[in-house]
Amino acid sequence: MIAAEVKYKKTGNEWVPEIPEHWEFRRLKNFAEIGSGQDQKGIENDNGKYSIYGTGGLMGKTNEFLYEGPSVILGRKGTIDNPFYVTEPFWTVDTAYYTKIKGNVDPRFFFYCCLTIQFDYYKYGSAVPSMSQKDLNQIRLPYPPFEEQKVIADYLDTQSAKITRFIQTKQRFIELLKEQRQSIITNAVTKGIDDDVKMKETGVDWIPSIPENWNKRRLRFLVKITTGKKNTEDRISDGEYPFYVRSQTIERINSYSFDGEGILTAGDGVGVGKVFHYVNGKFDFHQRVYLFYDINKEIEGEFLFNYLQANMMSELMRYNSKSTVDSIRLPVIKNFLVVFPERQEQKRILEHIKTETRTLDIAISKAEREIELIKEYREAMIAEAVTGKMKL
Repeated sequence: MIAAEVKYKKTGNEWVPEIPEHWEFRRLKNFAEIGSGQDQKGIENDNGKYSIYGTGGLMGKTNEFLYEGPSVILGRKGTIDNPFYVTEPFWTVDTAYYTKIKGNVDPRFFFYCCLTIQFDYYKYGSAVPSMSQKDLNQIRLPYPPFEEQKVIADYLDTQSAKITRFIQTKQRFIELLKEQRQSIITNAVTKGIDDDVKMKETGVDWIPSIPENWNKRRLRFLVKITTGKKNTEDRISDGEYPFYVRSQTIERINSYSFDGEGILTAGDGVGVGKVFHYVNGKFDFHQRVYLFYDINKEIEGEFLFNYLQANMMSELMRYNSKSTVDSIRLPVIKNFLVVFPERQEQKRILEHIKTETRTLDIAISKAEREIELIKEYREAMIAEAVTGKMKL
């Protein structure tokens, strides 16, 4: 047990400067043997009973496994700073390592120790961060007696479960707020803000009627469309300009290929029909991201952005038999129907959206900040526990 009056000793390590006097400070190779993942091609099976893991987590299913667990998965290439714990038989791909944890080590304690590793210090490769087995094996970690490892792991399991439940509750709350927010926007950009306005039929399933004084245009008559020339690997963490890829995350880069007003959306991947950005300035963008620019004077760029974000997924689902959309083709985009009022009414609608969503935006930001803070607390708690600074 870790007592309040415990004495500490120096380790000579910058990130773990001291540990309890009766603990050891061992290299990772004394905790586990590192194994290399293998290519999953040829063994994938959607109905398989074992999971296939990559550096980012679950990638698929198979009926074969490399190791029966428990194990900590560590990144070899790409996402190297996201260790995760697996307790059942699994397969891991060749961009990740798995670990065969030794008998004198509590697997959960080892996992929590791995979460404290400063991976940026050990990585190599700027475009694709990488970790070698040699470097991983030499990393030093606190090593308490086995019984203390178990006490620490039990405590962290209990506290982490509470934190996970808190985060899940907050995330669901955020989802509900965002649904409410999107409902306000969708109604405003497809029906207007005048409840008494007369409506007319459109002949389109997903938007059957619109205010009678609104216009209808195909998107190709309202914008010019192009794609970027960059890849995700071109990002630079502290780059000067925004770099738009296929996710909601905005990366950075030291180049720009466009300067002006534009709307960007993912051309393929999980962000199709979901990821949209409205920008007015200098930026660069991915080769599989569409840019809508040179926007017709009939329509406000911000109104079109809100309209596309609210309605494009409905149109895409008409061309897809699956529950998700993997890609969006240029002819579909060009033929997408846009409805809109005259510009003054568009401006009133945009002002209405800002007013009606302001309180929701504040609530969303507050909840997101609470999640950030509890994650920071969890990181600090784990670091304190595995270095013997916490009385348990």
